[in-house]
Amino acid sequence: MSKENEDISLFRFSIIAPLINNTHGYSTKKAYIDFMASKTYHFQGKTIKLTASCIYKWVNLYKKNGLLALENKKRKDYKSSRKLTPDIVEQIKVLRQQYPNITGTAIYNKLVKEQLINKKDITLNTFLRFIKKNNLKASQIVTVERRMFEMEYANTCWQADTSVGPYLKIDNIKYKTYIIMFIDDKSRMIMGYDVFFADNALNMQSVFKKAIKTYGKPKMLFVDNGGPYDNKQLAYICATLGIELIHAKPYTPEAKAKQERMFRTIKDGWMRATDWNTFNSLEDIRTSLEIFLKENYINKVHSSTKETPNDRWHKDFELIQFIEEQKVDEAFLHRTTKKVRLDRTIQFNNNYYEVPYKYVKQTIELRYDPLNLETLYLYEDNKFIERIEKVDKVANGKSKRTNNIDYSKMINDERDVIEKTEV
Repeated sequence: MSKENEDISLFRFSIIAPLINNTHGYSTKKAYIDFMASKTYHFQGKTIKLTASCIYKWVNLYKKNGLLALENKKRKDYKSSRKLTPDIVEQIKVLRQQYPNITGTAIYNKLVKEQLINKKDITLNTFLRFIKKNNLKASQIVTVERRMFEMEYANTCWQADTSVGPYLKIDNIKYKTYIIMFIDDKSRMIMGYDVFFADNALNMQSVFKKAIKTYGKPKMLFVDNGGPYDNKQLAYICATLGIELIHAKPYTPEAKAKQERMFRTIKDGWMRATDWNTFNSLEDIRTSLEIFLKENYINKVHSSTKETPNDRWHKDFELIQFIEEQKVDEAFLHRTTKKVRLDRTIQFNNNYYEVPYKYVKQTIELRYDPLNLETLYLYEDNKFIERIEKVDKVANGKSKRTNNIDYSKMINDERDVIEKTEV
């Protein structure tokens, strides 16, 4: 799948995900589809409209053949560069709400100063026309009404976020730690957590994968816009497993109030009440945090729900959708493409791997576990073909080469006979 088709597939899945999981919140699916068809979308630098029949078609394609069916194999109209992106639109709305009387010119200057837009790409006049055309004037920005909400069933929606953990001193050097955590919206049950020295996508995905294997699949995943949560690999994971990925609007921490409240409980009850000088490793921190959560949160009556998170989550156990571990592992594999060299090898991450001879000079699609690069997986049309192993130079040196030329066909062939001319 090309990068262009990858982006198209993920965009289309983002539209139909609420239909796949029945989380659209409308009285009927038709009502939701009609609403989505009435909207205007900004995708890869273009403004587009969708028809209801198009959305119906995508739903049927995904149900039949998964994410691969949503790619666009013929159209090539998504290659334009993105200048005024949806993120910039969101920034305009935020500035309008913070400064109700701010002018369009002042917004433009702020975005230029913060290097969110480039004067060479977008002039002031172009920017002001964009504001007018897209109803972004001060009088047209409606303040978002926020209400307390809660999902009806467990595993309908998970929230995920990262918090700075305690500092760990090793050999008189202080290291910052990070707590990555997933909680269920309805029950407040902790679906997964771990402590790391780095807040990155790989660590986040490791927690997410373990959580799905343990507690089943959520219908929605609600995350912020940080690097670990806003990347194509996470979008692929969610789309492959049929999970709707939702990002919070920038500068709105109140949108993840339940997760923020969870981290405050951890800081007040655990981090500020522990002598960290006695800890020597991440494992020490994990053990201490596990004890705290079991004794003071998971099995303790929650002030809002009046039930323990554990009991509240298990009430809906029969509704939980579990997935085979093999399918979960496959969904979390990372993706890359490589061109096979003449010696039928590819180079990846400073390692060489042997590929079947028939793929020489071809570009192949590979999947891999970033934590285990001993084996790569060859894919075609989104289907597993075979394993690709590292080159064993010693074994290759001992193996007998196959002669690709059949010399027997060159003997006694009349076309190769040159008659001797007598002098």
